[in-house]
Amino acid sequence: MTLFLTLFFPYYLLGNLHCAGMCGPLVLMIGQHRCRYWYFLGRAFSFTLTGMAAGESGAVLNLLLHQYHIPAAANMVFGAVILLVGCYSLAGKQYPGHLWLSKRLGGANQRLSLLMLRDRAWPTFLFGFFTIALPCGQTLVVFSACALSGDLWVGMGNGLAFALLTSPSLFFAMHAHLLFRRLKPHYNTILGVCSLAIGVFTLYKGFAMLWRESGVQ
Repeated sequence: MTLFLTLFFPYYLLGNLHCAGMCGPLVLMIGQHRCRYWYFLGRAFSFTLTGMAAGESGAVLNLLLHQYHIPAAANMVFGAVILLVGCYSLAGKQYPGHLWLSKRLGGANQRLSLLMLRDRAWPTFLFGFFTIALPCGQTLVVFSACALSGDLWVGMGNGLAFALLTSPSLFFAMHAHLLFRRLKPHYNTILGVCSLAIGVFTLYKGFAMLWRESGVQ
C-alpha cells in the first residue's frame, strides 16, 4: 500500500498526461476499430505480469545480497535509476540508453504497428500487450519501484493499478487526444521533480540500511 500511495499522484494520476502524449496518437489510430477495447485488456495484462516479474526479481536480488550483508545495495541501485530518470526529465532530455533501446526495439515496434491495421480482437489485444516494449521513462520508474519492493504481490498490484489508472487518458485519446496537448509540455517537470524526491528517499533508505548493518551506533 505504501508503494501505491507513493506512486499514486505523480505516476498513476499525472501519468495520464504522459500516456496521452506518447500513446494517444497510437490509440487514436485504432479508435474506429470494433475491437478497440481489447487494447486495454492486453495492456492491463502485460503491465500486471511485468509488475509481478519486477517484484519477484527484486525479492531474488534482495535475498542474494542478504548473503553478502549488503541488501542496501538494491535500494541504492534502483534509487539511482529513478534519480537519473528524474534529472533527465527535468532537463527535457531522454534518459541514457533511450536511443540504444529504441533501436533494439525497432523491429518489435514495426510489428506492433502492423497490429493496428487489423480490426480483430486478438491482434488488438497483442497491440495493447506489447506496448510495454515502448521505451518510456515513466514505466522504467514504476517498475524499478516494484522491483525495489521485493514483493511479487506488491509488484502485481501496482502493475495493474498503473495500467488501469493511466487508461482514462488513453480512452479519451482514442477520440480527443488533442485536448491534452496543452498539458503535455509540463509533464517533464512534474515527472522530474517527483522522480528526484522518490530517488532521494530511496538512496537515503539504502544508506540508512548500510549504516545500520555496519554496526555503527
